[in-house]
Amino acid sequence: MRIHLGHHFYGAGNLGDDFMLAGFLAAMRTSAPQCRFSCCVPFPLEPLQQRFPAIEWMPYDPARRAQAIADCDVWLGLGGSPFQSAQNRWFIDHLLDDAALCTRENKAMFYLGIGVQTATELAVPDTQHLIAKAAGIWTRDQRSAERIQTLPDRPDQVEAAADLAHVFFRANQPPAAVSERVTLVPNFDYATWSGQSATLEAISALPVRDRVWLAQESRELPGAERALHAALPESEKGRWRLASPDLPGAPLAQVLSLWPSGGWLVSARYHAALAGAWARSRIVIIDTNEKLRAAAHELSASLISADAPAATVARALVQATPATPPVASADRALAACAAFLHAAS
Repeated sequence: MRIHLGHHFYGAGNLGDDFMLAGFLAAMRTSAPQCRFSCCVPFPLEPLQQRFPAIEWMPYDPARRAQAIADCDVWLGLGGSPFQSAQNRWFIDHLLDDAALCTRENKAMFYLGIGVQTATELAVPDTQHLIAKAAGIWTRDQRSAERIQTLPDRPDQVEAAADLAHVFFRANQPPAAVSERVTLVPNFDYATWSGQSATLEAISALPVRDRVWLAQESRELPGAERALHAALPESEKGRWRLASPDLPGAPLAQVLSLWPSGGWLVSARYHAALAGAWARSRIVIIDTNEKLRAAAHELSASLISADAPAATVARALVQATPATPPVASADRALAACAAFLHAAS
């Protein structure tokens, strides 16, 4: 079977996407070693080719996309929150183009490990068209599946599963949490962090010697880790060690070995929170979107608002307990991969 991975964000600079993709490929190596994969992306191909040689990486141009879909047996939208369109339509327009190609070539479309951020995005007619066209959908959390199941025109197979990064983390566990370290992963998607001062004040009271400002995203995007660290007052910046473990093209297990797991983890990144659970960190999640709320529920982690006062943050840090590795989530993700293969065969 040749599977075309239709999502095109791989290689953009977010390690979370790589963790998820690695989990999927590991599941496929076990369940369907004969499968072949293709993907078209608008980013440099060489680092992806080095890290994920099992995939035929191609440029993102109309001719290559059309040929890749013509050559595949199945189209698969893997990971992410593909139906977001509140800020812009770049992903929806991409999916509509691919859906038209799949209709022309008579190729089935599936979604695996995806999330739905809000009910509003499912009210968009183009989104409803894409979901109605899908042959099967496995979501990364229960709430996403429930939202899709409310639509009158949807595939018969809409099931809740778990993020595929769990498969990778179970086989390649992050370094164990260092008790005298706090790891902070702030991200606010082009927005400012209204609660920054309060959160940093609360963290300053922790009994730690190492304060790590972790950049899961390698790009210097507004509101993301690097930009927020650069904008810190010099007195505060000197207290935090900026860490960006990604090495372009390096094996992902090597990258994960550099992951600075902290005894406490304060995260506004979904996959950083998952990694923290496998490292047994005390996790506090900053509530900025639905997927982070889902992660807090899945991991039984503390959840605080982005503008929480210092006292609230401090209370969450005190109440946080070491996480239990979410083995059941890895099992659900593997089961979803098996169900997808069965449906696509």
